[in-house]
Amino acid sequence: MSTVSTARTVELIAATPQTLWGKPAVINFALGGLGAGLYLAALVEVWLGGPGVLKVASWLGPALVLAGFIAVATEAGRPLRGPRVLSRLRTSWMSRELWVGGIFMALASAEVVVPVAWHRYPAAAAAIGLCLAQGFILRHARGIAAWDVPLMPLVFLLSAIISGAGLLVLVEVGAGRAPDGAFLFATLVAVVAGLLVWRGFVAWPGGPAFVHSTAELREGRAGALILAAGYLAPLLLGTLALTVPSTGRGTLGLAAILMIAGQVYAKSELILTAGQLRPITLANLTLRRRTS
Repeated sequence: MSTVSTARTVELIAATPQTLWGKPAVINFALGGLGAGLYLAALVEVWLGGPGVLKVASWLGPALVLAGFIAVATEAGRPLRGPRVLSRLRTSWMSRELWVGGIFMALASAEVVVPVAWHRYPAAAAAIGLCLAQGFILRHARGIAAWDVPLMPLVFLLSAIISGAGLLVLVEVGAGRAPDGAFLFATLVAVVAGLLVWRGFVAWPGGPAFVHSTAELREGRAGALILAAGYLAPLLLGTLALTVPSTGRGTLGLAAILMIAGQVYAKSELILTAGQLRPITLANLTLRRRTS
């Protein structure tokens, strides 16, 4: 009689969806990125010599960020304890998000009262910081494999820029005009960059838990929608509007709607579908059985 030993990894507790963050968190991430991205896009449009909607972006951007903060406060269950988060600046990315978001709202809205350029640069830095902070919140959620990826802050930054540029285009189209060619070209570059970073994220070599939790974003219906409607269609429509201006504002309007909807949907799927707690496994468990 002999003994045969085999060693393998045993999954004690399967991956389960996280329940801490739900739709209010999605709203915060979506509106925060949209508001900050709108302000950044408006600054780029002004720097490129376009007509500009900076006045609108200076109040609409902060309003969207504030609405996002209010939404996520309701999810905490005790919103009156929100000020306690502000005291944890040294250790919490949520605290940093609130601080830099507040700075952005104050500096950006100053444009409405005092339209001078001195505060635009720190406001832009705060807008970028807000987007990165939201990405770092997920990046440091170590228990969720789909979020614990170094690219996550960059995913959030480019998502904000794309959705914000889309909202700016909608504002311009609603005002009866179209952004100039330089801004449209810059927007297409941002969409391409966002596409490359998104594909880099879903293809990240993050191990079995990451591959399992991001399968829908990579191979499923959600991934196909994000890729086609959120990136490829806006690229096609934007290129058409840039090269054939006679296609009209309708083409730009549709591209803008898809840019916004695609990024909101991507964040929703990232939080609600890919947000799965890592499975609990026991590595190198040795099993012995006797043979005769």
